[in-house]
Amino acid sequence: MKLFFTDATHVEDGIARPGIPFLCDARMELIPEPNDYLRSIAIIKGRCRSPNTWSTYGHHLYEFFAFLEENRLDWASISQRHMAAWRDGMLARGCNRNTANQRVRFVGTFYAWAAAHGTAISVPNTHEEVRVSRPPGFLAHVSTTGIKSLADELTLRTFKATPAFLRLDKAIAFLDSLTPHSLRLMGYLALLTGMRRNEVTALDYRVVPNPAGHDANKALPMRLDPELSPTKGAKERTVMLPYDLAVALWDYFVYDWPKRHRLYRRAHGCDSHRFFLSVGGEELSVRYLNNQFARVGRKSGVACHPHMLRHTFGTYELIRMTHTVGQTKALWWVRDRLGHSSISTTEQYIHAADLLADVEVDGYQAEVCEALRRGA
Repeated sequence: MKLFFTDATHVEDGIARPGIPFLCDARMELIPEPNDYLRSIAIIKGRCRSPNTWSTYGHHLYEFFAFLEENRLDWASISQRHMAAWRDGMLARGCNRNTANQRVRFVGTFYAWAAAHGTAISVPNTHEEVRVSRPPGFLAHVSTTGIKSLADELTLRTFKATPAFLRLDKAIAFLDSLTPHSLRLMGYLALLTGMRRNEVTALDYRVVPNPAGHDANKALPMRLDPELSPTKGAKERTVMLPYDLAVALWDYFVYDWPKRHRLYRRAHGCDSHRFFLSVGGEELSVRYLNNQFARVGRKSGVACHPHMLRHTFGTYELIRMTHTVGQTKALWWVRDRLGHSSISTTEQYIHAADLLADVEVDGYQAEVCEALRRGA
């Protein structure tokens, strides 16, 4: 079983369709039904426009069809017991419960689609009624007694873990160990805005504001336009750049970026709109960011992956805004800055914030910006 992706030469209905996943079996023959489903998601579904999401869905079906191929099972007539065996096999390989549940649910949507199109005999996923409750904190005054929901019987019970974040002194110490300067700026951008890894590495210079003429005491809005700079789900949102961060970014863009861009243009014969380029003039990837963070973590003794900086921002920003406008409005503010689709996702930071109840965080942005200026 192999998973592939279309490139820019793949055209359907007169439109280039790169990034669509498709499966081939051991004989390198296309598997029609899952491929048709993945194509329908990528081409038809208006709310699923992100190639990253398509890739995730492709990997979900790849995992499932690899299991079927290995066990010589016909996808169109498997039972709930087969699905349970696949789920348990994932757990035995060290897959965490949340990932296993996501795969099981997605395969269930594939079977529902196949049944509706007359290609599957039955849908192996069934549902049961379960009680759900909202964690204490946000809207705690609303009673959750009696709230019920339908859950896939094949999914496993999970518990929301507290987001892995760093205390501010540890985060600053880690960022100050990052080299070169552009990598350090990427770290500070993640810590001070909560931007995701791919949003930082693929940031388009056309969305970065020039701080000239702006009030040094106010943050600058940076509108992440998905037509220019990638965001999860291609949803537009605005992040706030503290003035010192905006100045540091603009200084890099004025003095360092042109030299790097010349190297890129010389190597590729075209321009790049990426804000962050390597010293050698190459565009940077999420893998690069992950690898560099792992390298510096081993050297500094502070274990930190890029997403921890996003969690650190969410935790500290929730506390800061709660002191100013109260927890309910603070949750909406943080949700919009992080680009969460659901407020329930943002609520996870309530538990993280409880761990910092004895820490004064109102001036955390100023503390981070002071460290940024020291290392400039």
